[in-house]
Amino acid sequence: MKQTNVLLIVGADSSIGQALAARLRSGGKPVLETTRRRETLTETRIFLDLTQEKEIENWNPPAQIETAYLCAAVTSLAQCNQDSMQSAEVNVRNTISLARNLISRGTFVVFLSTNQVYDGSIPFRKADDRVCPQNEYGRQKAEAEKHLLALGNLVSIARFTKVLNHNVPLFQRWIQELRNNRPIHPFLDMVMAPVPLFFAVDVLSRLAELRLPGIIQVSGEQDITYDRVAYYITRQIGANLELVKPIKSKEAGLHPEFVPLHTTLDTTQLRVQLGLETPNVWSVIDLIVSKNY
Repeated sequence: MKQTNVLLIVGADSSIGQALAARLRSGGKPVLETTRRRETLTETRIFLDLTQEKEIENWNPPAQIETAYLCAAVTSLAQCNQDSMQSAEVNVRNTISLARNLISRGTFVVFLSTNQVYDGSIPFRKADDRVCPQNEYGRQKAEAEKHLLALGNLVSIARFTKVLNHNVPLFQRWIQELRNNRPIHPFLDMVMAPVPLFFAVDVLSRLAELRLPGIIQVSGEQDITYDRVAYYITRQIGANLELVKPIKSKEAGLHPEFVPLHTTLDTTQLRVQLGLETPNVWSVIDLIVSKNY
């Protein structure tokens, strides 16, 4: 690929990476993707492994990159806790090294982050609130944010709450169980402030267009519990509400650090600087149900 002004998606196998690549290409943008799946390599889909420190330090992009989206990460909270050293290699050290490499070439870098940089003790955390993660994944993302922001005005941090597309395995399983007249057991003490995948992609696309540095937070307008979502889905598909049997997360063995009281983020800058308003959380669930029923 010899074009200039190419958009790079690091971690194009992720759900956000895939959707972002499709959106950018539909707009006529030249897109270069990275993957660790050698069997899927093409001229526009190249190999890059964020577990390999030397490879990242010496990596030479095959095109002039205008904007790079850093979507690759170890996102499993449990995996980050179980293997903090290996996950930090990807989520912190090698991500920062790659960003430095790209910024030194004049590339604008967009880093995907998370509400997990906060402990969830209060709702609607502001972008400039002091980070206070309560799990290893959040600590790694907070550490990466700190170092990336120190690199200057060619870095944008996009903090997301839970991003949902139409293919949510948990919800698909619920719908299947309800169809078969079998009970489901959603958590009554776990919350989310869902953001639809298409909207997350809108935000990322806009950040690149504006080359807006700093932190932008993207969040649903309220927290909703998983049992409320389960009851809502049950009503939408006309199933028996008595099949919904809520439980506490600890009954499933979840550690409290994985179950924050709140996940919402303040989205003032999203509205002011990008002119975007997050869709209603229930419209996100409606979209998922319509695609699966």
